[in-house]
Amino acid sequence: MTSIKKTYCQFYFAFIIFLLIPFSSFSQIKIKAVGDIMLGSVTPKTVLPADSGKIFVKNISGYLNDADIVFGNFEGTFILDGFQPKKCSEPARTKERCFEFGMPDYLAPIISKLHINVLNLDNNHSNDYGKEGSDFTQNKLKELNIYFAAKKKPVTLSINDKKIIIVPFGFSETSFLISDLKEAKKIITKLKTGSNIIIVSFHGGAEGKNALHVPDSTEIMYDENRGNVKEFSHSVIDAGADLVLGHGPHVLRALELYKDHLIAYSLGNFLTYGNMNIKGVSGIAGILNITLDDSTGKFISGKFISTKLIGKGYPIVDKSKKAIKLLKELTETDFPTTNLLIKSNGSIIKKPPSGGL
Repeated sequence: MTSIKKTYCQFYFAFIIFLLIPFSSFSQIKIKAVGDIMLGSVTPKTVLPADSGKIFVKNISGYLNDADIVFGNFEGTFILDGFQPKKCSEPARTKERCFEFGMPDYLAPIISKLHINVLNLDNNHSNDYGKEGSDFTQNKLKELNIYFAAKKKPVTLSINDKKIIIVPFGFSETSFLISDLKEAKKIITKLKTGSNIIIVSFHGGAEGKNALHVPDSTEIMYDENRGNVKEFSHSVIDAGADLVLGHGPHVLRALELYKDHLIAYSLGNFLTYGNMNIKGVSGIAGILNITLDDSTGKFISGKFISTKLIGKGYPIVDKSKKAIKLLKELTETDFPTTNLLIKSNGSIIKKPPSGGL
């Protein structure tokens, strides 16, 4: 056999083997995750986008398409005229120590136009307008065909014939508690059946510019136990979770790769229009693109796009890439041995064995 024929036969054989491998072996799940979302509010002060939020779509929606899941943390509730805030006491409102966010219902379609299809509703603003506001919000999202994970209510999606379960944890008395590790493990173990993929969403940790770093200890704020987010994240992955998405600090926090599963400890303020502090590090965030192996749930690769808030809270892509630089610094400082490499262009890869690149 001539060398040319031999080479052709080898190629043909390899091609046939390739075709015989089940397509599912190459199947992946594409996820885009952002942090906190608040489209404007009538309380504590009325600050609403003049164009019903269309500028939000114009600025950023093009970066949120082409994914199986586009996830965010929704801070507040949709409301109708006449709904009254229920969370804060009057003295706390007067002294501006407590905030309630109510978004007019006409802003709701903006969520769909941003291509967001899954929202977390377990946080310290999800009941700002009581049960009336919470129920109205959930019904409005159902009308828009947007999935949501509410308190103690995991949500299930089907992607590539694979069941994806998103499980919310928080620190309110009506949440799956982030501080109860034994119960958290039990919840994940029970849900992890067959080959389904478990995504954990948690609301935890301290808040503000001094909360950039992830401590290996319990965080207390406003006398609330907001969990040891590192211990919690490791525990749920040990129990079967495949991806952990955190929010609550309103600033960026590090990424970590734990047992080949990705943890994003906080993605910051993505779109928070009015009534929120967006100065300094509180005003930079990003879009985290994640690719998972749908047979194992393990992290394959990622990409982080820097964003920043301008004006009263319009998100735009930040060409100076401040958020990438901060995310890289936080990850290298807080988790120096993690097997992740964040490159200057935002690419996120597993470190090669040699630690090169």
